Amino acid sequence: MELKLTETSVAEPPAADPAKARVYQRTKLTVSLVSTGLNIFVPLLFLFLGGSEAVRNLAEGWTGSSGLTVILYVLVAGAGLQIIEFPLEFYSGFIIEKKFGLGKVSVLGWLWDWTKGTLIQTVLGVAIISGIYLLLRLQPENWWIWAAIAATFLMVIMMALVPVLLLPLFYKFEPIPEGELKDRLFALADRIGTRVRGVYVWHLGDKSSKANAAVTGWGRTRRIIISDTLIESNTPEEIEVVMAHELGHHVRGDVWKMMVVQTALIFISFFVIDLALVSWIDSLGLRGIADVAGLPLVLVVGAGVSLVALPIANWLSRKAETAADLYALNLTGMKDQFISAMTKLGDQNLSQQQPNALVEFIFHSHPSVQHRIDKANAWSPTMIQ
Repeated sequence: MELKLTETSVAEPPAADPAKARVYQRTKLTVSLVSTGLNIFVPLLFLFLGGSEAVRNLAEGWTGSSGLTVILYVLVAGAGLQIIEFPLEFYSGFIIEKKFGLGKVSVLGWLWDWTKGTLIQTVLGVAIISGIYLLLRLQPENWWIWAAIAATFLMVIMMALVPVLLLPLFYKFEPIPEGELKDRLFALADRIGTRVRGVYVWHLGDKSSKANAAVTGWGRTRRIIISDTLIESNTPEEIEVVMAHELGHHVRGDVWKMMVVQTALIFISFFVIDLALVSWIDSLGLRGIADVAGLPLVLVVGAGVSLVALPIANWLSRKAETAADLYALNLTGMKDQFISAMTKLGDQNLSQQQPNALVEFIFHSHPSVQHRIDKANAWSPTMIQ
């Protein structure tokens, strides 16, 4: 389907329904909390009831190789956990989205995407966990340092590969057609002196009525992606100010700043995991810290550190988002267009305009729509330095 990038083609999203948005967000949060609980409770139960030791013994019976034992353990235990979690994933990813009028994909389409995602997750999981246990065997004293360094490098590599290898497995992308919008976006990038490899239409509308835009990748893979749903419901001016926000993250170095935070979290996580393994070896009946039967403890401790750090990471993320909003306003001067774009995005994505303050503090990586609108209303051209 051809996208006509003119103001006359703009289709207004459905009018806001605060009650519907509130129920949707609460439902998604509840499912997310249940999923988090399962990811902690099930591995602990598996560990303390002897299931982990049994799977390790089973894997050892199939192979005499320590490396292959780890791989077989991960595949068997991971399959069991996936079976337990699948109903919740289907409910959250398919049923809820359909119920609230956001999902467009068929059951078969969703299952195909789920299968691809699970295969990617399995390959990466096997590789990462195998690497961790290799380090545990070879460097039992300093394994956590080398693991954290390797995980940091992997994070940087994945950030570059996501837009060119992973996202195209799930969505169709094509270069944005010639026209006013493309000219505006390239002119915007040129104005701030940033090099972008291309602007791509992200065919999100094939699967969802939600809207989004981003600057993804780095180096040779950096590109602007704009969902077709956003193009269809916003004017070129509104899209320009949204992209000014995204480019603001790049100019301010927000991605790299957050990667520093993530790197610190990675090092802390592996350090705490090391302490936990050393402390619990005897009480759990493990053969040593390199015993793969202790993997559930590794996963639970890592998840625990992430949960503790979540409010801090989200607070930093919200500060970065607010700063990028201000950057976009200063760069374009389009206050009215910024407010209308935020309102439309909130409506399309069923975002709560003003969520509970505690929920926002702990779980939200972006400021509320109302907060962003209030900040924009308080902005004036005289504030530009």
